[in-house]
Amino acid sequence: MADGVDFMLGCLAGRGVASSASRVSKKSGAVGLTYLAVAFGWVLVWGRFSSRDFSCIVTAAAYVQMMGFLILTVKVHSSKCVAGISSRSLSMCFLFYCARLSATSMKNGYNPVDSTGDYMYQLIDFASLLLSGHLIYCVHKTYVHSYQEQDDTLPLAPLVIPCLIVGWIAKANFNRHPLFDFFFAASINLDALVMVPQLWMLAKHGGRVETATGHFVAATVVSNIMTFTWWWWCACELEKRGPCLLAKVVIGAQVLKLLLAADFMYYYAEAWIGGTSVVLPTRDSTQEF
Repeated sequence: MADGVDFMLGCLAGRGVASSASRVSKKSGAVGLTYLAVAFGWVLVWGRFSSRDFSCIVTAAAYVQMMGFLILTVKVHSSKCVAGISSRSLSMCFLFYCARLSATSMKNGYNPVDSTGDYMYQLIDFASLLLSGHLIYCVHKTYVHSYQEQDDTLPLAPLVIPCLIVGWIAKANFNRHPLFDFFFAASINLDALVMVPQLWMLAKHGGRVETATGHFVAATVVSNIMTFTWWWWCACELEKRGPCLLAKVVIGAQVLKLLLAADFMYYYAEAWIGGTSVVLPTRDSTQEF
């Protein structure tokens, strides 16, 4: 924690970092301080803004995802490097938050019943939107020299266009407006695929995952598990206002997210237990095996 505080003060004062070992120590301290800060923030949200309803798990999922973006931002500015970060994955995240905020800010049909759904849920998503936009700027402007564009090659159109088409076809009517119902349905589909470009890039780069990037992906997975838990119990509510395909699409999207993350989480847990770096299997290593 002391290293984290020293790092933050050093950034404010504009001081340089003396050595590579000191840089690593301060970066680790900054990440630890970020965890402490977001944990305190959640206690505040839970104690002051929540009515402790089960639907608060949706807000918790959004909060954990925001934590992932915050840790990634701390990593980028402490190391002055965006290596290992997929701009295409961040772009999909940005689209996802634009779509979801359009549905949850203008209407309340899909907001948590818990009191956090009144405005806290939207504020957390808005913070994630700003952080993802800021990271995109860092990748393409501030630290573009370290961006591994040659590995970030997965096309976005084949991912985004089907999400929009399925979102228009399979939507409910909780917002009682076709456009805002479409925005929410599209956000569900985009959310299922946002990590595909990131996992593609990590595997193509050789499988080695930087610690902070691993924290970001792990936070995304934890957020996905919370969201899956919510929809598993509540997807049937989508069919109460008339038959629709959204309930089935939502469950399918949540299962797909967990399947995509399962391989990464296995190696993440193995590295965490063994105290080593996360290394994903590559195509070459799979063929050798």
